[in-house]
Amino acid sequence: MEIDVVLQERYWYPDDGGEVWVAGYQLVDAEGRYLPRDAAELADAGLHVAGVAGAGRHHADALQSEHAAPGRPLRLRRDPANEFDVNAIAVDTEAGEPLGFVPRELAAELAPRLDDGEPWSALVLREQRASPRDPRTGLTMLLAPADVLTLRQR
Repeated sequence: MEIDVVLQERYWYPDDGGEVWVAGYQLVDAEGRYLPRDAAELADAGLHVAGVAGAGRHHADALQSEHAAPGRPLRLRRDPANEFDVNAIAVDTEAGEPLGFVPRELAAELAPRLDDGEPWSALVLREQRASPRDPRTGLTMLLAPADVLTLRQR
């Protein structure tokens, strides 16, 4: 599955205050218009945009890896023995470094599909930092019901 994107680097000002440097890819439609994470076009294609839960808090070293850079593929791994969530889906870099988890609500939707053998792919869409010079503090990923997920820059 090929997804249209534009490369973007900018400061973002969350509603709860503060300032975050965001760098990576923004999803766009065929005409180049930005698509928010809740866009109908994404839902119709079965695409999900989500943060990697626990990445900054529990896997800071893996976050700094070259394998956690925007555009890099991620591995999704079911973790049904997880003591906190039977629907847990772990997110690892392509090198096998643990990064975190698919958020609980999305994992509840995707776990049965993964358990049934449906292929799913993920990749790093964007990274968050306090400034362009600081270490990564979080990642946003794109998940798709496909064997392979690639980005096409507009």
